[in-house]
Amino acid sequence: MASQSTTDDEKAAVRTRIFHHLAGMVLVPTVKALWDRKVFEEFRNSPQPVGLDQIVNQTHGNRGYLRVALRLLASCGWLEERREKEPGNISYTLTGKGRIGADLAPRYAEAVSFLPKAIFLEDFLFGTSGETVLPSLHTMVARSEDRWNIPAEEDSVKREVHHEVQQHLDGMLVGPAMVALARGGVLERLAQGPLKPSEVPGHRGSLSMMFEILALQGWMAREQSRVWLTPAGHYASQIAASYGVTVSYLPLMNVLSTLLFGNPRIPRVDETGSELLVNRGMNVWGSGGAHKTYFRKVDEIIVEIFNRPIHEQPQGICDMGCGDGTLLEHLYCVVKSQTARGAVLDKHPLLIVGADFNKVARRITKQRLRAAKIPAHFVIHGDINRPAQLASDLEALGHEVHNLLHVRSFLDHNRPYSPPANYVKGSRTGTSTGAFAYLGEEIPRDELEENLVRHLRRWAPYVGSFGLLVLELHTLPPEITAANLGRTPAVAYDGTHGYSDQYLVELPVFLKCCREAGLQADPRYQFRFPPSELATVSINFFTALNLRTT
Repeated sequence: MASQSTTDDEKAAVRTRIFHHLAGMVLVPTVKALWDRKVFEEFRNSPQPVGLDQIVNQTHGNRGYLRVALRLLASCGWLEERREKEPGNISYTLTGKGRIGADLAPRYAEAVSFLPKAIFLEDFLFGTSGETVLPSLHTMVARSEDRWNIPAEEDSVKREVHHEVQQHLDGMLVGPAMVALARGGVLERLAQGPLKPSEVPGHRGSLSMMFEILALQGWMAREQSRVWLTPAGHYASQIAASYGVTVSYLPLMNVLSTLLFGNPRIPRVDETGSELLVNRGMNVWGSGGAHKTYFRKVDEIIVEIFNRPIHEQPQGICDMGCGDGTLLEHLYCVVKSQTARGAVLDKHPLLIVGADFNKVARRITKQRLRAAKIPAHFVIHGDINRPAQLASDLEALGHEVHNLLHVRSFLDHNRPYSPPANYVKGSRTGTSTGAFAYLGEEIPRDELEENLVRHLRRWAPYVGSFGLLVLELHTLPPEITAANLGRTPAVAYDGTHGYSDQYLVELPVFLKCCREAGLQADPRYQFRFPPSELATVSINFFTALNLRTT
């Protein structure tokens, strides 16, 4: 059996494959939907660039989501996007790479057929209905083994596109499989050494297909009655959570054709308030692995703040959008165990405040903070768009909003959208390349940036002396993404977030809007992930330029 050690190049190759799989989970339903509406024919038949207006009129589609879809194709190099002088006038040209990809568009329809099963794959594997999914799995694994009937090519460009398309299609299988096996504890057991498939609880036939999927990626080997992870598979298993967020949006991808060309106002939640288009539990699980890296950098900031003289420290920490309370519990433990403040909590207790719009999230946070035995804590209703209400609610509890350090984790881009009141269209120049939509309607980039500035400006008076610590997610310009498809998950992020009315802007655009809103970033505590032009995650510690307004 091979050693489990992998070189940096081998790890990079695994990450590249994963990035293509992630992209595939948003591109497969996108390409299929556009193919069904003959959008590629429109590009092929036009000697001139095709305008967005023309595509909307031809397909009777929803402009905002169509804009997201076409930007995705620009980000994978299939389209060239052109912005005309007239605001909002965008046109597209099919690139050479796009013409090759368009020839393979019917293959995407084959992979889409597995989507309804992929959503519930975890249940099929470890529940009682494994027989239901087995025929579909057999068919899809056979297609993957046959390279989706995509011919080998000697031409280097065709070979590259064909390889990318194969990985897109494989992503519809590999992503759900890796998540199901990871969440079911199978990958953890495999990481400890070879297994007999009969030792793994679950539906025997479906699990066998899962192992075959991994073997086709070169991540698993078989010998007689045993299976084990290859070195590349061992590394892939360690970062399997990377698939989690994108896979959690498969319910959204399953209704993508409706969002693009039907009713864009289909229900997002049921009568109990549970989300219908994203598996939130899986989403939290998937994001948790990546967040550990970011939390380490956040810890550095927290330690510095709570090692200051006591009169220069905040009274506590407030997390707007606290989710399940994981970040708050973590930050309390950091202060308690790693700072000078932690040694005097009996005299100077640390107030912990969790605020969230979601009732279920608030209940889980309360349970978590109680279980962690954090003595001074409150969990209250919170709306990221209403910091004044937060200040009022804290005042009613006897606390001052300015005396707290405020933290937010990947929430600003997910704020509920409302058009900026009295905004004159075109009165500012939007600089983001992003595609923004609200219930199918396009949000012009200048309006979106105005909305972001106003949102941040509402917070500036309440940041006080102790600052605002923000973790945020970003997009990349399509040309940068297209040139680095094996080095960034940007295509997947742009798809899942663009179709779910979330608003990713580039890091430079975000920082520009922060400055305009009166928030100043401390350069000592600025981190980018990765630390290059491909940064899609940032950490910033802001203080208000005017410190406090009452």
